[in-house]
Amino acid sequence: MSLAPDEIEVTRFALDDDSAVTLDDARECLNEQELERASRFKFRILRERYIRGRGMVRFELARHLSGDPAVLQFGVGEHGKPFLVDGALHFNLSHSEGVAALAVSCIPAVGIDIEKFDRKVDFDGLAKRCFRDSEWSQFSELPQADKVRAFFWAWTAKEARMKATGEGFQLAPKMIELLFEGGLPRKCIEPVEPGSHIEAVEFSGGDTACVIAALSPFRLRILDRFDPS
Repeated sequence: MSLAPDEIEVTRFALDDDSAVTLDDARECLNEQELERASRFKFRILRERYIRGRGMVRFELARHLSGDPAVLQFGVGEHGKPFLVDGALHFNLSHSEGVAALAVSCIPAVGIDIEKFDRKVDFDGLAKRCFRDSEWSQFSELPQADKVRAFFWAWTAKEARMKATGEGFQLAPKMIELLFEGGLPRKCIEPVEPGSHIEAVEFSGGDTACVIAALSPFRLRILDRFDPS
């Protein structure tokens, strides 16, 4: 199925097994630079996650372009965000431990972030440094389990917005203000320019938060190739 101009395809997949792409297939389509980078990872599990992640990017883009994943060429933007040289499609990849999410779209500026709810972080400290008072007040008094989930929904929304334009942490998290409905981020209020659109994705299993951001309205197509069991 081809992508509509306003559509973003989001695929969740495993990085620690061959269910979405085999390690051998992924490695075979990587270029010398990618293989060299993979070799720099000290631990095998991190090396294999990188190879599978890059392999999936190539296979999914090639599927839409009806081309060879091994011949795709990538560049790096001003702020370090990778892009497809021919500009036919745009993509963004995020991972948390052994689970990854890939966004592919015709929309030029797209960002995605995924986080597992069991990741260990200093929730209160990070929230106070990265969230607006209006955001913090919405979940600071929640029970700890609910606070953890609220934190990651807010965090992934901010990360997705930061990644959409490739700005990363040059766009400080506190410069982004979110509106929540039903415990999920539904709207990005600031920055006003450029305006952005976000949508939360609730995958089966309920073990991750995932948010997509783009600078124009979009529709989602979800492909879930990850089995939480």
